[in-house]
Amino acid sequence: MPQSLNKPSDQVFLAMLGFSCNNNCIMCTTKPKEKNYKDRTTQEILDDLQKGIKQGFRRVEFTGGEPTIRKDILDLIKSAKDLGYKDIALSTNGRMLSYNDFAEELIKNGVRRINFSLYGHNAKIHNAVTRTPNAFEQTIQGIKNIQKFPEVIIIVNTVISKLNYSHLTDMGKFILSLKIKFFNILDLIPDGYAKDFYETLVVRMNDLSDALNNLESILNKFDLVTFFDFPLCLFKSEIKDNLHTTFITAEGRKNIAKQIGYKPVRFKKKEDDIYTDIHKERIGICVKCKFYKECGGIWKDYLDLYGQEEIMALSQKHQCLKE
Repeated sequence: MPQSLNKPSDQVFLAMLGFSCNNNCIMCTTKPKEKNYKDRTTQEILDDLQKGIKQGFRRVEFTGGEPTIRKDILDLIKSAKDLGYKDIALSTNGRMLSYNDFAEELIKNGVRRINFSLYGHNAKIHNAVTRTPNAFEQTIQGIKNIQKFPEVIIIVNTVISKLNYSHLTDMGKFILSLKIKFFNILDLIPDGYAKDFYETLVVRMNDLSDALNNLESILNKFDLVTFFDFPLCLFKSEIKDNLHTTFITAEGRKNIAKQIGYKPVRFKKKEDDIYTDIHKERIGICVKCKFYKECGGIWKDYLDLYGQEEIMALSQKHQCLKE
C-alpha cells in the first residue's frame, strides 16, 4: 500500500492547464468540461507555479486536457525549472511528441518524467478508445522519440474499460516489449463521457478481477505497476503483496498530489481519518474490510446497475475481511 506523503516537497503540484484535447476518448472525464471552462491563461498558471514554490513544492506535473497542444507549454516548463522545481513531469497522449523536434524541446526545457496515455496494444483497440485516426501510431512514435533521452522516466497510463480489459496482459507484455518498466492501470471513473457511456464501457467486477489478477505472471518484469481507484477486494493477496505493485485509492489520491486549476473537490478526509471519493460509496461489507479507511468504496453508478453481490463475494474470496 502507498505511504502517506505529508511534506509538500514530497507531493506533486498538479497543474491542470485546461480541458482542450486533440483526442476524443470515449471514456474521458475531462474533455466534456471543455464546453463550460476556458483553458487557463499563461499568467494564471505562472502565478500558481510561484505559489507552489513558496508553499514548498518541488515536484510539478502539467496535465489537462492535452498540455502539448498549448502554444505556451515549452515556456511553462522552462519557467517551472527556473522557479526551482526539481521534478518536472507531463501527462500526455503523446501525439505531439511524434514530432522529434518538439520532443527534444520538451526535454531541453526541463521535463524529466512523462506519463503517456495508451489504451491498447495495437492500433485497433487504442484508436477505437481515442476515436482518433492514427493516434496509436503517433503515440508510439512519441514514446520512441523520448526514449532517446535515458534520463527521462517513461510511464504508461491505461484506463480499463470493456474495450480493452480482456487484453490487459497483452497490454502489459507490449509495454515491456517497448522497454518501459512503469505501468499505471486506472479504473473507469463514471464521470464525463465515461458516465454517459458507463453501462456500455464498464466491466463486471468478476471479469475485471480476473483480468487484473492475470497480470501476476508478468508483474515482476516491471519496476512498478500502480493500480488507481480499484476496490482492493478485486485483488488476490499475491497481487497486493507483490513488491512490484502499489495501490492508489482515495487516501493515496488525497496525499500524493495537490491539484491546482479548476479546484475540483473529489477526495475528502473526514475527522475520523476516513477517506471519501464523491463518485463512490461504502456498502455494508466495507465496514468489515481491512482497507475500509483508505479504499473509498465502490462506484455509485456500478452499484446502481449491478448491486452488491459481486463485491461481497470478492471480499470473501480475496480474504479482505477482518478476523
